[in-house]
Amino acid sequence: MELKEKIGIHLDQIKQLKGVENAVLTQRDGNPIQSAGVWFSKDEIFNVSSATSAIFNVGIHLHPNNLKYILIEGKKAKILIAPLNSPVHYSLNRILQQQGIIDNKHEFFIAITAQPNTNLGGIFLQTNECLKKIKTTLITSGESFKPPLVQFDDQRIQSIIQGFNVKENEDFNFKVSSFSLNLSESISMELRKLLNNFSIAIPDLKFAYITIEGGFIASKILKKTTQNNDSLDNISAMSYSLFQTANRCAWLLKKMNADSILLDCDDKFQFIYGLGKAIFSAEIGKSRQKLGLIRLILPQFSTKIRYLVKQASELQNQSTFDIKTLLGELVIK
Repeated sequence: MELKEKIGIHLDQIKQLKGVENAVLTQRDGNPIQSAGVWFSKDEIFNVSSATSAIFNVGIHLHPNNLKYILIEGKKAKILIAPLNSPVHYSLNRILQQQGIIDNKHEFFIAITAQPNTNLGGIFLQTNECLKKIKTTLITSGESFKPPLVQFDDQRIQSIIQGFNVKENEDFNFKVSSFSLNLSESISMELRKLLNNFSIAIPDLKFAYITIEGGFIASKILKKTTQNNDSLDNISAMSYSLFQTANRCAWLLKKMNADSILLDCDDKFQFIYGLGKAIFSAEIGKSRQKLGLIRLILPQFSTKIRYLVKQASELQNQSTFDIKTLLGELVIK
């Protein structure tokens, strides 16, 4: 039996779980290895693998040592992205040493799409044994799965690029809104009050922030963390990028927008909620409060923050500056 057929059997077992629609095993570089479920074309598999790979790589950059899985939730589906980093037997570690990848826990990951009412946390527990078997099969195969060096002509390249275009056709607008550059003082104070109240409601909160378009922090609170402001700026920008990429992935799969993202780690959670033109993100320890309780509290605050962000957008002076007009008025002497 060929290697991909063996992996396909394990993926089919995952596909048989109630609520699961499809599953795809992918390399970290976005090269799909095997899939199970209903797909429209090979190009769609490549597009989804590339998008989930981008999400996965940002996730392990944010949490390099202890990321367990990433859960993307929307109105039409849930998407689970999990690395194959489960501990393996000593004899398999020896094979990894010979292959020179003993310290690489993030070479492969699996992306599972399920119906919106499915408990993917439970599915992750049920699929744990399958994931271990897939990893064992990959290690003992000795194959690298590096994508072949294929040369495409211009027509094929354009076809691939079009596959990533998930936006409707629209005219380019060179006018820049000033919304993402400032918030009114009153709204900023309300945001700070909300974050302070949030820190009281969540005893294990490490930090939380509200990021507007462009990855800029509008408001933040540092509680139990060693992060400095510069480090938090980087985390904020990466989290905003992760959410935007998750939106594209959700649109590719289900023509939907992502509502929230959960990054589950060994000792903490990171939550990211979409707020239209902004995101609300929080990193929370696992000491005292259970995940279920946290997930009940978070939407209450994200709804209030969304209202303030929307209010800021409506109250903001809608005047814009046109770059072309501005440059046209310059007189060079």
